[in-house]
Amino acid sequence: MSAINSERFGQICDGVWRDRAAIVSGRGSLSGETALVRAVYWRLCKAGGAPSKMIADCDTEHTVLTYQRVVSSMLAQYAQPHSDSTPLLKELSRRYRDEDGQE
Repeated sequence: MSAINSERFGQICDGVWRDRAAIVSGRGSLSGETALVRAVYWRLCKAGGAPSKMIADCDTEHTVLTYQRVVSSMLAQYAQPHSDSTPLLKELSRRYRDEDGQE
């Protein structure tokens, strides 16, 4: 991802706020606040690449790591007993890469 200065980050946040009605209405089971932060995340991904870069082309490794942290955080809060998600998520990713023919 290329550098994002505070002015550009402010513009991204302002854009999310302007689009909040659409973002919140399409949030699924997420809270409104979570949907807004997710929108900032995706817009940061898009801003970090070439102008034509689509959300689907966002840095996959970074995105996977982010979602792994979210899953780990959810398990830390709700799993009884506490469960380390890392080995299972790594295995899930490995199985997918093997099936898909990726290295």
